Amino acid sequence: MSPSLSTPNTSPTPSQPGRWLVTKFGPPSVLAWKPHDFTASLSADKVLIRILVGGIAGVDNIQRAGGYPHPLARQPGFVTGYDLVGEILALGPSVPAESGLSVGDRVTALSMFGAHATHIVLPYDELIKIERTDDPLKICALPLNYMTAWGMLKHSGVHLLPGSSILIGSVSGGLGTAVAQLVAAFDLGIRMIGTCSPSKFDYVRSLGVEPIDRNAPDLVERVRELTNGEGVDVAYDGVCSEDSVQKSLTATKKEVGRVVVFGVMGQIAADGSGMVGDVQEVFAKRLQPPLVNFYRLDTEYPKNDGVKDLYAMVEKVRSGELNPVVAKLLRLSEGVKAHELLVEGSTIKGKLLFVVDADLAAQYGI
Repeated sequence: MSPSLSTPNTSPTPSQPGRWLVTKFGPPSVLAWKPHDFTASLSADKVLIRILVGGIAGVDNIQRAGGYPHPLARQPGFVTGYDLVGEILALGPSVPAESGLSVGDRVTALSMFGAHATHIVLPYDELIKIERTDDPLKICALPLNYMTAWGMLKHSGVHLLPGSSILIGSVSGGLGTAVAQLVAAFDLGIRMIGTCSPSKFDYVRSLGVEPIDRNAPDLVERVRELTNGEGVDVAYDGVCSEDSVQKSLTATKKEVGRVVVFGVMGQIAADGSGMVGDVQEVFAKRLQPPLVNFYRLDTEYPKNDGVKDLYAMVEKVRSGELNPVVAKLLRLSEGVKAHELLVEGSTIKGKLLFVVDADLAAQYGI
């Protein structure tokens, strides 16, 4: 007997499980809602999951625009959605008992694709079990945003000892917020300066970050004023334009400062319709090892020792020492709107989330 998918959800078609499909590369309007039979994909070592919360992130914007360097994203026809929290509906026949997974368990995952849907089928070893008492919204912020932020701090080739200083580009966004909160939650003793629009200065200060207007013509001079003329130890750059990389490097300490590029938002057309230039060519021009390097999250961490870092964050969330910031909650029916918010960008403070579960949506009044 096939597992039932009749559990209520907040998709546009509650009686028909489905997903948001990238029909062609372009602006948010290229997304189309398509009903889908997820049970057909359940086999062997895979697990069928009812999605409760789906993460929305800048990488979704890049995937839809056609600039994501992954085989599954080379041609349209895929589903965006990099991270999720869900509930297991069925296990494939080859899922081993030692996995500890059972029908009804809550899990989180770094899916890379497919989370902008009512359901998803994933290999069992990509799932990270959580407790039913865990807040699904806060936990959903961790697999992509907070693990990427942790990697930027700990695994990107820089050495940030207590007393170090960093410059965080676009600090009010989901990733910048995560960096700032992790520095505080794990008491890393790092001084933080961040760029954002003036309207977000108060928010950024609440994160323990000294804000600078991201459009200030004297941005580098402002950083140097705040660091006694020395500059910061590390600058984090998510734009990767010629101007942003040069400013980031100039804002670091002479000869020993480092820039960690974590995104290529500067290569996305202003309307989100596509990429400006080839990403690999941009990296060839802009990266300057060892001074300027690119950091990408190890997406295999759920299968290796890296998962310990995520569980450490989960414990911090449970204790209240880490409180992931959720910028906005949307219904799954608002897929196009979610991508429009990613393109516009300036209103986002923290993590955007789809609330897919009907009861959870009602709880939060959406």
